[in-house]
Amino acid sequence: MELVGDPARHLALLKAIARRTGNSVIVTDPAGHIEWVNEGFTRLTEFLPEEVLGRRPAELLQGPDTERATRAQMAAAIALGLPFEVVVLNYTKSGRQYWVRIEAEPTRDEEGTLTGFIALETDVTAQRISEAREGVTKRIGDLLLICDSIERAAQHVVRELSRTLDLRTAQVWTVTPGQPHLHYVAGACADNSGQEWLDTSANRTFARGTDWVVGVGAPGVAWGTAAPCIKTDFWQYDSRGQLSRRAAAAKLAGIRTVCAVPVLGPEGVIAIVEIGGSHNYPGNDQLPSLVERVARQLGASIVQLESRRAFEALFRQSPDALLVVDAEGLVQRANARAVALFGDAVGQRLDALLAGGEAQLSAERPAFGDPTPLQQLAGTRPDATRFSAEVAISSTTATGAPSNIVSVRDLTERHLAEEALRRSLEEKVTLVQEVHHRVKNNLQIISSLVSLQAEDLESESARAALRDTSNRIQSMALVHQQLYANDNFARIVFGDYARALCTALHVSLAPDASLTVDADFVETTVERAVPAGLILNELLTNAFKHGHAPGRRAAIQVRVERLEAGFAFVVADGGPAFGDQPARKGSIGQTLIHALVRQLRAKRTYTRTATGNEVRVELPNALA
Repeated sequence: MELVGDPARHLALLKAIARRTGNSVIVTDPAGHIEWVNEGFTRLTEFLPEEVLGRRPAELLQGPDTERATRAQMAAAIALGLPFEVVVLNYTKSGRQYWVRIEAEPTRDEEGTLTGFIALETDVTAQRISEAREGVTKRIGDLLLICDSIERAAQHVVRELSRTLDLRTAQVWTVTPGQPHLHYVAGACADNSGQEWLDTSANRTFARGTDWVVGVGAPGVAWGTAAPCIKTDFWQYDSRGQLSRRAAAAKLAGIRTVCAVPVLGPEGVIAIVEIGGSHNYPGNDQLPSLVERVARQLGASIVQLESRRAFEALFRQSPDALLVVDAEGLVQRANARAVALFGDAVGQRLDALLAGGEAQLSAERPAFGDPTPLQQLAGTRPDATRFSAEVAISSTTATGAPSNIVSVRDLTERHLAEEALRRSLEEKVTLVQEVHHRVKNNLQIISSLVSLQAEDLESESARAALRDTSNRIQSMALVHQQLYANDNFARIVFGDYARALCTALHVSLAPDASLTVDADFVETTVERAVPAGLILNELLTNAFKHGHAPGRRAAIQVRVERLEAGFAFVVADGGPAFGDQPARKGSIGQTLIHALVRQLRAKRTYTRTATGNEVRVELPNALA
């Protein structure tokens, strides 16, 4: 800057302007000694004018953390009488650090001789902190996107924090959910004096001690509080009144403040980010919010890495063939099972492996990540043979980018097993049917032999007894006939059985009688069907023989009813009361009915109606 005219007048003018500006203004001689400062200088540096006149700004304002390269740049410009513009870390009178932008211009007289410098200083601490905050979080975010492990993610975080900001230490500890341990994964120190309590290459685990108090070791601070962020004086004493080894080393390293922030995941605290800085660090009060922001970034990265790690383990070990397919239907990855099934599938189109597979990629799903309904598609092996496959497709970001996971299960072995099972079942069905058929035939042969024997007897009562025995055997044979005719060998339809039994006895005992059968659909087991059939046989035999008045045609009614707790059958006739037939009392038929009713836990009820007799037998669902 050249002063034209009266230098004194120009200097007075400049001083008047400088007094009114909010920035710091310094006027020096050619050697850089201060000749004049404004009030803005005092507000910024806390130095009074009389304290700085005749001294160089570097002697007063620069300190141990001021960059040497910046100092050398300013000294060289002053020595050459050149203008310069720098951003430098300065110290106030009380030792507080601040960032300042210095714009210095040389002043010359009319002959061009250097007469000094005028420097305009602007406090840029807030701007510098804001830029550093945004810059470091952006860089950390970019770096976390390409991390392949938690350790690498932690290293990026601590390196950026310690390199970009004026921090003395930065560390990351991981937490095992449900366990009181902290595992050191990455850290950085400003100098070797901190190595005593933080070895940046060691794998260490800390358990929370009973003597840990707030401020004694940042992991203890972060672990022992529910607050989202902690900032304490690091110089604290333990329960014995002594500085802990960590705190003593921190004091030696000049670390005066510490900030620790838990990293949250789905299961709670999963890690802790811890930083420490000097007592005068500019923006020291903003460290908690900065670390909290970084912790959120790290937490999201750890969750993503854990998800990716779980996916990789599942992908490799899955018994099904898994294909990672992009939106265009191109296979990006294939697990070992998929390689064994399809050969070299990577780079092929999905339709080349599964007929119609690409059409399933666009199928609607209930929500992102939910699989499509299982589909059966035709797959193609490397030898061009076809096989039936069960296919499900789901969307995922666990691979690092939106993609589709195609799960393929070869159904060949299942179909072979199902076919073998079907053949075995058919063989067993045929065998059981043959068994029931032979039992029915044998019972019918026995029944026929008994009937033939009855014909050779002269006694009518003996012949009648043998015919009744033959009918009883027939009633049991009917059960096996029903089982032989049906696919279900465990249960029979009792209504159909009752109709068949009524028809057989009707033809055999009283073809002229009137018979009505009304049956609900009732199923029962073989164990209950045989004794129930014998009871019904005895009741029907008695009804056909005696269930009508002398000289009148018999009218028999049979009902099968479904009950809530079992079923019942009813036999009604128009004969005289049982009490009027003393000869029937205590007969074999009555004795058999009594024994079978007790065996079945059944309930028998006899009712005399206006038209005749009615016997009702109720059977429960189970015998026990």
